[in-house]
Amino acid sequence: MTAYVERGPKIPPGTWEFDWVSSVVAEVAAYAERPSHWNGELYEQTGPAAGRYHRDGGLTISRAHVLEPARPAYTSGHSLTSDEAFAAAGATQLMVFQARLSLSEFGDDGEPGATALSSLEDQVLELAFAERFTQRYAGWVAEKLTDQALPMHSGAPAYPAYTTATEQFLRPLSATTGIAPGQLRDLVERTERTQRFAVIADRVLDHHLGGLVPDAHRSELRQYLSAPLRRRLRDLATDEHRRLVEPGWELIWGSQSAEFDGNLHAVTTHYTSWSAAHPGEQPPALPNRVLAREEDDQRGEWSSGTRDLGTAELQKFLGSYTGASPHTRRRDGIHPDNVVRFRSPEVE
Repeated sequence: MTAYVERGPKIPPGTWEFDWVSSVVAEVAAYAERPSHWNGELYEQTGPAAGRYHRDGGLTISRAHVLEPARPAYTSGHSLTSDEAFAAAGATQLMVFQARLSLSEFGDDGEPGATALSSLEDQVLELAFAERFTQRYAGWVAEKLTDQALPMHSGAPAYPAYTTATEQFLRPLSATTGIAPGQLRDLVERTERTQRFAVIADRVLDHHLGGLVPDAHRSELRQYLSAPLRRRLRDLATDEHRRLVEPGWELIWGSQSAEFDGNLHAVTTHYTSWSAAHPGEQPPALPNRVLAREEDDQRGEWSSGTRDLGTAELQKFLGSYTGASPHTRRRDGIHPDNVVRFRSPEVE
């Protein structure tokens, strides 16, 4: 097990560290208007990582990189030095980022057509969403929890390839799904991580075909349409990363777009043609010979022999976000009310 995944000593409720983390999580959830799925378990993060939100709902936060640098700014009566202010600002942003990750439900990647939680496309979307939220709201969270002025400059994104790729991925899908870009982003961000590409596919089907697709056909069509979407985002992220690190690299974003458009054309032609020729009759499923081509592509796309080098390079940068751990989401969907308001301690 790597240092990124190991959990250090448990941080109990009633301590300054627990109250501050809990308060940041509460503010992040309030600004996002979404509940956090943090289970109330807090541990010290070991190794070089700032922190990690685990699949069982626990949080590990670095004492050296987050908790200790943040404390002076959230201690009543303490006058910050310039260095302390900058350190506290960075620590707050790191904590807001982890708190934002706790808003997303993981889902079950064992379901048919689900996106694997260890996949690059899942990580790209989630880290880009968390990055965007942190840059927008970290300053407001700090203002709610301390009277100290912190230099919360947005600066360059920590995941520039991911944020750019996500925008390039979602923007053209607005027209394809028939909803505004902001609404599409919000829909995808609020969906379980394993089902984000499936929900896009569902909106595409609804927009283009309405009620022409029987419910019994939906599962296969979600896979048929979402697979090229996943590959498109992987290629966007890989190309954008190479553009940043390899001067002169030419982007090839159009290839996967054409693949998705071809799949969509096959679906719309099948169902609209049948409806025109046989009004009111139940259409047959998309022919197996068409679906089989996509299934073959899916089986080969993550094999070790064909995996793209740029994709492998990108996954090295995921660090603390890529460790495998078991699914322990509660089946009843209920999460404990464990966030408490932060009380700033007096200087000892």
